[in-house]
Amino acid sequence: MAKENNINNTRDKFQKFGSFLSGMVIPNIGAFIAFGLITAIFIDSGWAPNKKIAELISPLLNYLLPILIGYSGGGLVHGKRGAVAGAIGTFGIVVGADIPMFLGAMLVGPFSGLVIKKFDDLVKDKVPNGFEMIVDNFSLGILGGIICVLSFLFIEPVVVSVTNAMAGGIEFLMNKGFLPLVSLLIEPGRVLFLNNAIDHGIMAPLGLTQVAKVGYSPLFMIIGNPGIGLGILLAYWKFGKGNMKEAAPGAMIIQFLGGIHEIYFPYVLSNPLTLIACIAGQATNIIVMQLLHYGTVYTPSPASIFSVIAMTPKGKYLSMLIVVLSATVVTFLVASIFVKRYYRNYTGDEEEVSENLNENVGNEISSKEIEKIVVACDAGMGSSAMTASSLKKRLKNEGFDLDVIHTSIQSIPDDADLIVVHKELAEAAKKKAPTKTRIIISSYINPKEFDDVVKLLNEKRSDLKTSLEVLPNDNIIIDDSITTKEDALIKINQKFVAGGYTTEKYLDGMKEKESEFHTNMGNGLAIPHGSYDYKSEILNTGLVVIVNKNGITWNDEKVYLVIGIAGKGDEHLEILSKIATEFDTEEKVKEIVELGDKNKIKKALE
Repeated sequence: MAKENNINNTRDKFQKFGSFLSGMVIPNIGAFIAFGLITAIFIDSGWAPNKKIAELISPLLNYLLPILIGYSGGGLVHGKRGAVAGAIGTFGIVVGADIPMFLGAMLVGPFSGLVIKKFDDLVKDKVPNGFEMIVDNFSLGILGGIICVLSFLFIEPVVVSVTNAMAGGIEFLMNKGFLPLVSLLIEPGRVLFLNNAIDHGIMAPLGLTQVAKVGYSPLFMIIGNPGIGLGILLAYWKFGKGNMKEAAPGAMIIQFLGGIHEIYFPYVLSNPLTLIACIAGQATNIIVMQLLHYGTVYTPSPASIFSVIAMTPKGKYLSMLIVVLSATVVTFLVASIFVKRYYRNYTGDEEEVSENLNENVGNEISSKEIEKIVVACDAGMGSSAMTASSLKKRLKNEGFDLDVIHTSIQSIPDDADLIVVHKELAEAAKKKAPTKTRIIISSYINPKEFDDVVKLLNEKRSDLKTSLEVLPNDNIIIDDSITTKEDALIKINQKFVAGGYTTEKYLDGMKEKESEFHTNMGNGLAIPHGSYDYKSEILNTGLVVIVNKNGITWNDEKVYLVIGIAGKGDEHLEILSKIATEFDTEEKVKEIVELGDKNKIKKALE
C-alpha cells in the first residue's frame, strides 16, 4: 500500500510539473501555428517561396515565441505583473543567442514571476497610500531590468550549452539508430496523462532547434502521430466486447480527426498489456520517420490528422501518410493479440458490476446552490473541453442552465462549486482543490457518471426548495423601535445570514446600492438589495420584511414597509418587478402595515 501511494505521489508530481510546463506553451499555440504555417509556405522549399516574407521566420522563432513562453510562465506564478517580468527576463536570454531559447524561457519566465511575487509579498500593506502605482511600476522596472541583464550575461550561455548538449544527444541517438528506444519511456508516460508535458515541455523546444537547422523535426511527431491511438481503438472495435467496443467508433473520430488523444488512454490502462502495442507503434513511427527523413515544422496541436497535414512540409505528404499508416497498422496488430486475450472469457456480466466512483459524493458540499461546474484535465484543452461541452448539453436537456467550463487542474478557480475529473487525475485534483466536491468520471466520452452529476443537482435543487422558504415567518419583523435606514439594513442582513440566504458581506452590498441609488420608492416603501458586485454573496433567494407604523427615516423621507431582497441569479429582477407592481400606491402599502400580524402579512405578500 505504501509503495502504491509513493507511485501515485510521484505520478501526481510529474503531472503537476507537466501541467506547469504545458501551461506556458499551450496558451500560445496559435502563435506557434502561425510560425509553422509561415515556415511551411514561404521558405525556399515551401508551397509559395518568398524571400521577403521568409524574413519573418527567424524573428518569430528566436524572439516572439520564447518571449511569449516567458510571459506565460511569469503569469502562471504571479499574474500580470509576473507575466511582464517574465517577458523582460526572457528578452535578456534571447538577445545574442544563435538558437531558439525555449528552455531558457521556461526557466527565466517563472523565475522572474517568482521574484516579483516575493517582492510584492514583502511590501504588502507597507506601501503608503497614494504611492502604490509608483512602487508597482518602479519595482517591476528595476527588478525586471536586473533579471534581464543577469539573463543576458550569465543565464544565456548556460542555457545555450545545455540546449546544444541535449540536441547533440538526440542527434547521436538518431545517427546511431537508438532513438526508437525512447518509446520505452514515452508511451508509459503518455498514457499516464503526461503527453502534454512530454510534447510541449521536452520535444517542442528540441524540435524547434532542429527546425532552425533543417526546416523540420521528427520529434514533433513522437507525441503528435495519431496513428498509435487509432491502432488501439481499431483493435477494441474489431475484437473488443460490450461498452468499450460500442464506444470505440466515436472515440476514433474524436481521437484521429479531433486530435484528443486522451480518449484512448483508458483503453490502455484497462488492459495494461496493450501498452506493448503502443511501444511497438511508437518505435515503428520513429524508425519510419528516420528512413523517410520526415518531420513536421511544429508539433501538431491538437494532434489530429488535419493538424499533421497542415504542419507537414511541402513534398513530404506521401511520407506523412506512410508514417501514420505504419504506426496504425503495427499498433493494431500487436494490440489485437492482447485485446482478444483480454476478452477470451468475456460473458458481459463484468459491466454490470462496475466501481461506484462517486458513492459518497456531495456529503461535504455546502448549502450553496451549484452554479459553476469545472471539468478539469491535465492541460485544460482537448479532453476537458470535449467533456465540458457534452456535459453542458446533457444538463441543458435535464433543465439545468449552469456555467460549465473547462480548465487545467492547476487552474481550477476558487469559485468552482463542483469539479468533474477523470479517475486517473482525481488525486491531483483533490490536492489542488481539497475542499471542493468532485465527480470522478471513467471516460471522456459521455461517461455514465454524468448520471451522478444530474442526481446531485436534482438533490441540491430539491434540498434547497424544501429547506428554505423565500419568506418564513421569522423573516417578518414588526418593530417600531427600528427608526433608521442603517438599523434596518443591519437587521435585514442578520436575518439573511441566520437563515442561510446570504453571507455577512451582503450588508456591504446593500449599503453600496444605497449609495448608488435610493431604494425608497416615495410611497412609504423601501426595497433594499445588494449591488451587482455582491451577487456572489447570495446563497439562496429570500426576503425580509420590516413593518414600522411610526415610520423609518430613509433618505430624508419616512417609509413604513421595508422589503429586503436577496435574489439568486436573476430572480431579484422578477421580485423587484412584482413588488413595484403590487405596491405602486401609498394605500396598498398602508394596507400591509395595518395588518399587524405576521401570518396575515405573509399571506398578503404571497
